[in-house]
Amino acid sequence: MPTAILLDVSLSMTRPVPTSDTTESITRLTIASAAINTFLDYLSVHAKLEYVALITFSSTYEVTVPFTRDYDSIKAKLGHLEEGDKTCIETALAGVNQIILGEWGYQTLVQTILITDGTCGVGAIGRNRIIQALPLPPSFPSKIHILPIVSPHESCLQHAMPLYQKIVDLASSTVNNSTGSINRGAIYCPDQLSVAAVVTAMTKLCEQQYQEFWCTLKCGQLETKVQLFPAPQPASHEGLAATYTISNQIHVVGFLQQQDLGTPIAISKHLIIPQPQSNNNNNKENFGSKTPTKEGSSSETSTTDEDNTDPSKVPNFCVLLHGALKVEGMAAIVQLGPEWWGTVSAWCEASRARRSCLLLAVLRPGASAAPWLGPLDQLGPADESTPAETFPVRSWRSYSSAGSACAWARPHALLADVQKVLRHARKLPDKTQHLYKELNRLRRAAISLGFSELLTSVGGALERECAALPSSAPPECALQLAHAAAALRDPRTALDIKHTLQPLATNFTVTSMSH
Repeated sequence: MPTAILLDVSLSMTRPVPTSDTTESITRLTIASAAINTFLDYLSVHAKLEYVALITFSSTYEVTVPFTRDYDSIKAKLGHLEEGDKTCIETALAGVNQIILGEWGYQTLVQTILITDGTCGVGAIGRNRIIQALPLPPSFPSKIHILPIVSPHESCLQHAMPLYQKIVDLASSTVNNSTGSINRGAIYCPDQLSVAAVVTAMTKLCEQQYQEFWCTLKCGQLETKVQLFPAPQPASHEGLAATYTISNQIHVVGFLQQQDLGTPIAISKHLIIPQPQSNNNNNKENFGSKTPTKEGSSSETSTTDEDNTDPSKVPNFCVLLHGALKVEGMAAIVQLGPEWWGTVSAWCEASRARRSCLLLAVLRPGASAAPWLGPLDQLGPADESTPAETFPVRSWRSYSSAGSACAWARPHALLADVQKVLRHARKLPDKTQHLYKELNRLRRAAISLGFSELLTSVGGALERECAALPSSAPPECALQLAHAAAALRDPRTALDIKHTLQPLATNFTVTSMSH
């Protein structure tokens, strides 16, 4: 869950703040820097893996520090910020959206902390104009938290609160719709305009939005204490009224080959970090004391003490599970709570450090999160003596002859697959086999994801292509397009993933050759 700090550096942020100490002059920008330092210090203890970027803005925006885990580099930049002109929040949010899409894509939940001085700089008409120009909701899951560096009694804050609330609401609507999370952003107003009050408000933000989540990972009689990063959020699912919260105990209920599991939709992903093994003082006393031997030297128990102080030499269930999943090419199915499952797989960080760890993918609530596996609560051991109905796993290899699977992580990928079908449709009859190959690939993916509306839309597009055929087109073109459109909408095979669409058998070619 990366974090973008959006810091206002307009001229109004350089206004001096009245204090009882006449020898020291501080500004709102100085107070904002103290709040950011508090935030970074909190992450250094509780969320060391959090990526943070510092973006400054006035009428334009600038990426002062790109996304990094080196918090000291952000602290070093805070003392050398350049002043801007006027505050323009809508421009800054548009810039943040572009940066996040380029860096993290459409699926990663990103939090933005907007730090400003509580002034919009315009009247009521101008404020409404800003609300209409806000580039929200973004096309990616987002939460925006606002920290105004202003006294709660100032009139400018009361004037700006509707704008701030609208920003929080619009950004949080993306989280609810895309990931099912019920958590949202908030506005953290300090009790007074001072360093201590603003730092307290920032601390409250950290404690509410960046909590650690500890739980127990269990597999049979093996278990270990682990941290999930980022902390999972309560979730809901369309069609299900209940709200789901991950349990404090995550149980491994079975294992599947990665090729059988496929890529089910995950509402969030989390690193599984084992708890650091602390030294046991009792062990030191019992096994680590230097007892002189007959020769006057210390016993070998001192070596045991040295091994216990080295975390890499302490056995851990996470290391065992990671190695087993990586070597066997498998994934673990875990139960997160009642009617809620996830998958655990071996993962290697794509960075210079190349850290290896376990990755938890949280599936949508409900037993049908992976339709090709059947109900997740009915999976059983893959044994020849066991009836096939107890383990309804369908291997992707049985469908590999019809092309690769579709990956629709972004809208343009789905559009590209539909355009490919239409390109083949316009080149009939030469591309008849290619057309049906792409239709079967598109159809299987749509059925697996429950995306039946796509098949209806593609069928309508083929009918429009049939109606737009020129008079000089061969008769086979119209026949094949009409047949394909009808086959996509056939209720007898609408949800049968094993069914394969076949071209319509025609004899136009044979007849022309005989003449």
